[in-house]
Amino acid sequence: MPAPRQGISELPHICLAHGLRHVVISPGSRNAPLILSFTSHDDMECISISDERSAAYYALGMAQQLNKPVAIICTSGTAVANLTPAIAEALYLKVPLLVLTADRPLEWIDQNDGQTIRQDGIFSNVVKQSFTTPVETQTEGELWHFRRIINQAIQTTQLGKAGPVHINIPLREPLYEILPPVNTPPSVMKVSPKDNCLMEEEWMELRRECKNYKKIMVVCGFNAPKAELTAQLQKMADSGTAVILAENLSNSTGAGIIDTPERFMAMLKDDNQKELQPELLITTGGAVISKRLKKYLRRYNPKAHWHIDENEFFVDTYQCLSRNIPLKPECFFREMQEYFTADADYAARATAIQQQSWSLHDAFLAEAEFSDLPAYAVVFNQLPGNINLHLANSTPVRYAQLFPSRKDIHYYSNRGTSGIDGCISTAAGASMVTDKMNVLLLGDLAFIYDSNGLWNNALPANLRIVVMDNGGGNIFKLIETGPGVEKIRPFIETPHKVQIADLCKAYGVEYIATSGPEELKDILPGFFKPNRLPVVLHIQTCGETSARTFKQYFQHINKNEHEKNLDNTEGIQ
Repeated sequence: MPAPRQGISELPHICLAHGLRHVVISPGSRNAPLILSFTSHDDMECISISDERSAAYYALGMAQQLNKPVAIICTSGTAVANLTPAIAEALYLKVPLLVLTADRPLEWIDQNDGQTIRQDGIFSNVVKQSFTTPVETQTEGELWHFRRIINQAIQTTQLGKAGPVHINIPLREPLYEILPPVNTPPSVMKVSPKDNCLMEEEWMELRRECKNYKKIMVVCGFNAPKAELTAQLQKMADSGTAVILAENLSNSTGAGIIDTPERFMAMLKDDNQKELQPELLITTGGAVISKRLKKYLRRYNPKAHWHIDENEFFVDTYQCLSRNIPLKPECFFREMQEYFTADADYAARATAIQQQSWSLHDAFLAEAEFSDLPAYAVVFNQLPGNINLHLANSTPVRYAQLFPSRKDIHYYSNRGTSGIDGCISTAAGASMVTDKMNVLLLGDLAFIYDSNGLWNNALPANLRIVVMDNGGGNIFKLIETGPGVEKIRPFIETPHKVQIADLCKAYGVEYIATSGPEELKDILPGFFKPNRLPVVLHIQTCGETSARTFKQYFQHINKNEHEKNLDNTEGIQ
């Protein structure tokens, strides 16, 4: 007969058999058996982070870089609820996480016992699947059941669309006893990945249909870096087969690919909008940031919209979806490349508009008063190569869309749910599992909100954090609002009295401050050099000036004077 906690002893062995070797642990008592099990295994890399919300985002950043599942362990009660934001982000960002939560046995739920809530199914809306293990593994049947759950859960994090899976693990006291040994490796169940492919008749149907479309537009949403996909898109751009719009978070960039769709769309007048209406829209990846692009495609619907994704179906962002094609995008474009017959003037017109937008962009920045936009320009101009760039939500990720994408930079952002919480922790987790420098751009509120991300004994030295401090909540000065906003402005904008320098000192992080363009230019080369500690660069700007400059920028881009220049591009081939 197996020992009562034989399953707990075997848990890390099964994880390793499936390639899971990193685990982020938050301290507690109810999860003590789990901690004993994982920390006793020499091949497991265990990291201790006290704040459960930060720990979960840290694990997310690791899993995103590793492209493998990472485990999170926490104790029972409200500690479990604190994992929710990162788990939701992982679901929509398609990042594999294995969430292991300790719990009281069922008989003690709702019995006024300490640190006890209804944990079973607590993440049901934000995980791929939830499991609850047997309380003990005292019989062969219970041990078989326990092993089956662990095998299935780990595999489920990566089968089909990757994402988080929750295992709730009830544990009886005593909690600190020595665990039984694992004398024989536990059985492992594996599922071969599905090889998505189309039948020849389906390929023929796509080839026939695509001949009907001369104006083809490809829109790339957020995605992990994929060299082959970028190469296929570059072929299309070089041949003028399609207008390709790819924000930096798509990690697809190259000559002829429009990497600033928000500014590109701001350039379009009514005539341009109609001329550039696609007949066939092809989309890949996740969401796009550009609100102008989304509004445009919802207004100027194509005749057909094909979404290319192995696992994601019925996501109709532009309200015109006609086909889901279950393939890797690089496979689709490789097969279909020669069958697209394009209107060359269509792509040339778009390229001319994009080139003109760059001229206007440079002219505006040359005269702009120091504020967020010119400060970001200085930072982007001096970013070193071969880095991971993490963009926090709210204003940083939006400003970043106005600057060119670079092939030597990989772009990341928590755009699954687009929250500001957890961005320091996510970037720190990413830094932990890569030798690259990881640079995080975020606002002052996002920095303060996740400052517990610096409360971490495993904070890597290859992390650089740029805090753009415009006085709090400046996003609400940039986005479209209404006449009622003034009444509630004190509740949506959040000026603060937090001393960022003191926060950095408290956490033992190096701190640098600047508030002017020339000083910023001088500081950045040293800031990006290797250091024994993470470094925070605090850039202080005026919120009112920054908001005004941002609005003036788009007025400048959209002004009527550029129409004459666009008219001169009619004959470009």
